[in-house]
Amino acid sequence: MQEIRKHILDRFQEHIDIDFDIYCKRHGFDRTENALITYLIDQELISGMHLQRYTVLKEFENLHIQRAFQKTEVVSLLAHRFNISERTIWSILKRIRINPMTTRAETRKRSAQEKFQSR
Repeated sequence: MQEIRKHILDRFQEHIDIDFDIYCKRHGFDRTENALITYLIDQELISGMHLQRYTVLKEFENLHIQRAFQKTEVVSLLAHRFNISERTIWSILKRIRINPMTTRAETRKRSAQEKFQSR
């Protein structure tokens, strides 16, 4: 199974490399990281939903963790900054804070431990 995944990944990278080169030549771009990100977005290999989630998380981390703002203040600020409802921001933060590699049982256990420790 790993061998098949490795083969798919290798072929994917080859296709991206070739298509990205064509894309850069067509648009007159240098092959840079920024051009690659633009290409991946234009080709819809990175969805708008993933862009939104990633950006909200990074902005939240920057404002809340590094600058010590309250969560509610940060959520309100991000909602206004990105023209997204506060409820959507909270939903994104709730989903992203859970490691996708963590099972539901582990998540529930961690949540129960956090509640117990906060008492």
